[in-house]
Amino acid sequence: MKYATAIGRLALCGLLAACLAGCFGKPPPEQRYLRVALESTPCPGASSQQHRLPLGFKPLKSLENLDRTAVMTAHNQVLTASLQYYWEGAPQDVVGGILRQGIECQSTALTPVDYQPRVAHDAVLTGELTAFNVDYTDGGRFVVSLRLDLWTKNMGARLSTGDFNAYAPLGDFRGETIAKAAADALGRVTPKVIDWLDQGMPKLQKALERQ
Repeated sequence: MKYATAIGRLALCGLLAACLAGCFGKPPPEQRYLRVALESTPCPGASSQQHRLPLGFKPLKSLENLDRTAVMTAHNQVLTASLQYYWEGAPQDVVGGILRQGIECQSTALTPVDYQPRVAHDAVLTGELTAFNVDYTDGGRFVVSLRLDLWTKNMGARLSTGDFNAYAPLGDFRGETIAKAAADALGRVTPKVIDWLDQGMPKLQKALERQ
């Protein structure tokens, strides 16, 4: 009798589990984390860096809808957060790290250092990430956009503002493809930022001479 009761309870539990599965649907997809990295670029030696000015690099900010690790997808005017794909860090930190590395290795005029409020850097770079997402436009692409401001010492005056945009096509929407497209788009944005910084040196030099 006890055996039959136990069998009945097991059957009831199985039925309950089946009902719950039907109510809540399939389990969520496995979470996968995407890493964005550019191809390694040789940095100049110490002798070629000694004449570059220190650039105080402030962490990038981002629009509120991008300040999350979930990969965002834009369809028309709607952004949707992925339940499967996530960046290994907040997008503004990912982009900021790659941008800083690019300036360190490719700029002829500036070398990035950690921004410290009480340290008189020769220049300061601030900015905001405004797009870092998958876009269904043109069959699928990855979009990167950011706005940067170059400041004089102690952020006394803004020298210039730059808007930078790039995209890379997507052959499909798998995680590996998204990560590579994000890296490709950042690889196109970074040289634009470096050219903008280097071309802004005459203004910076004049500002330093007046101080």
